[in-house]
Amino acid sequence: IPMAASLKHARRMMAGFRTLEHRFQGPPDVFVGIDLLVYYERGNNGKSVAPDVFVSFGVPQRDLPSYKVWEEGKPPDVVWEFASESTAEEDAGEKKEKYRRMGVREYWLVDPDGECHERRLHGFALVNGQYVELPWEERPDGTLAVWSPVLQLEQRCTEGELRFWDRKTEKYLELPEEEERGARKQAESRADREAEGRKQEAQARKQAESRADREARARKAEMRKRKALEARVAELESEARTPRDPE
Repeated sequence: IPMAASLKHARRMMAGFRTLEHRFQGPPDVFVGIDLLVYYERGNNGKSVAPDVFVSFGVPQRDLPSYKVWEEGKPPDVVWEFASESTAEEDAGEKKEKYRRMGVREYWLVDPDGECHERRLHGFALVNGQYVELPWEERPDGTLAVWSPVLQLEQRCTEGELRFWDRKTEKYLELPEEEERGARKQAESRADREAEGRKQEAQARKQAESRADREARARKAEMRKRKALEARVAELESEARTPRDPE
């Protein structure tokens, strides 16, 4: 019976499965499996293997008790095995050979703790019936990055986790809850910006009204001064026209 080797192993499998399932939800058909028995020889129940996580393009996602290659019409396209002390040797040997014979297009060995394999991440592509290791790059921070031609994603392995990087969006794929939290945060941030914008608009209106009031008061004061000046001029002109009695 397939099962995770440890709770940590199970968490890593589940994180990979849920991230990929979320990525490929909806059309076109993509089946994402986790710890599911894959039978690859009709009529022989002994011919099976249980990948930690796998993806099969062109197969609809549904609740399967097992994956039978002859019923689905193809083997999985991509398989991941997450390292544990009890399974690492088999993953790199016997299982790898089974996946090669089945025709799995890409095979990934993931060792986030760096305890079981030469590197934290190994990717193999099936070329002319044989597995050829995919080119890898080690970043200055120790992150291992390997491009997956089948998935069209870059896989990055750091100490403790495997992440999937989308070169088109230049972002990591997220778990559904991470995406929801991000969407909520963006919505809250947008609401805060809108509220701040309304506050600034209200302040601008208040300042404009205050400025208009000052300008109106200034115009009234100017008008009073002008009228007072005009009245004084009229008074002086009137005095000038009035004849004075001779002394």
